Order: sequence, then C-alpha cells, then structure tokens
Amino acid sequence: MPRLCAFVVTIVLALVAPPDGVSADGSLRVLSSAVSAPCVEAAGRAWGVRPLSVETGSLRDPGDWDVLVGSGVELTRALEGGDAVIDSDVGIADIPWVLHVPSGGDVQSLSEVVQSGVEIVVLAGPAAYEARRALARDGTAAIRETTDATHLRSAPVALVPLSLAGPGRQVEVDVPPIRVDAAVGIRAPHSEDAIALVRYLGSEAGRQAFAACSAQ
Repeated sequence: MPRLCAFVVTIVLALVAPPDGVSADGSLRVLSSAVSAPCVEAAGRAWGVRPLSVETGSLRDPGDWDVLVGSGVELTRALEGGDAVIDSDVGIADIPWVLHVPSGGDVQSLSEVVQSGVEIVVLAGPAAYEARRALARDGTAAIRETTDATHLRSAPVALVPLSLAGPGRQVEVDVPPIRVDAAVGIRAPHSEDAIALVRYLGSEAGRQAFAACSAQ
C-alpha cells in the first residue's frame, strides 16, 4: 500500500506541476541579452500586466521563452533560426556606447585611453561588433571581454552600452549605438500576453520605460 500511495502522489505532482520551462508563478519568461536585461526589467515594472522573469543569455538558448529581447543582429539570428515568431519583432531603442570610468578621472576620448595602453574591459558578444571595430580603429588596445554586468560596472575603464554603465564618469564615444528589438518566442506558453508585452515595448510608453534604466 505505501508504494501505491507514493505512486499516486507522483502522478498527482506530475499533473499539477508546470511543464518544463514554464514558470510556476505564471510570470512571462523573457530571454534577454546582457545589454538589454536591465531595461527589460525596468519596462516590465512599468507594464505591470503580468510579472516578468528575465533571464540573461544568448537568444539562441533553447527554452519555452515568451519573449526574446536583444540587439538587432541577435534577434535576426533568432528569427532566422526559428526561435522567434516571424514578423512579431519590433524596434525598442538605440542604446549608445560610453566610456565608463567609475573613479571619474580626466579621460577625454576613447583614442586617448587606447594610446595610453590601459586595459579596456568591453562587452562580449555580437552586439559589441561596432565597439571592437572602434577599438581597432583607434590603435592596438589591451582588451578584456565579458558579459558580466558587475565586472563591466566596476572595471577601471570600460567601453559599455549606457544600459550597463554604473555610477561614475561616462564619456561619449564615436561608436554606432546598439539597436534593440523584441519578438515573441516561437514556443511562448503565454502567447497572448507575450504579444501584448512586445507591443508595449514597441510603444512610446514602453520605449520611455525601457530607456529609464539608463538613468538609474
């Protein structure tokens, strides 16, 4: 009899437990690249329709994601690879690059830092292509790449999207901004709310809420 009871309990738990990849609290699962994650969280708080569970990673990571958010090049790959719903994508923001110097300092330009030989920490991944081009253009630089937001904010000198810059001095740089887009995940468990969130992110109100993370 104990074995039968244990078997029944196992069956009941299997029936009531959420499917793999579906959040137990009913929140929307959002997969975001590092550059957009802080802004997605800020926009999600403003949206308020349903809580968001934001995870950071490659937009090609497998899973039952409701919404994908990342740089244009990353989202294009997700669309072409069958990870996002075709024609569901919207543009959200253009995030500028800055030279982040937490201690302040007297740095005036990216070329000045490159020529000084100081190590520059820069965001890793496809979204940073233009940043790496700029570093190569200005000369040979000591570069370390990472997607760790804490490391990017604390590095003595970092070339980062404004969304990942922490307290301290931020110097404008001549690097094309990162275009950020969003799309509905191909296996979205909450497809209607996923569509609603993507529409919100592409609206004026959503864009303003998204941009607010850069001012924090």
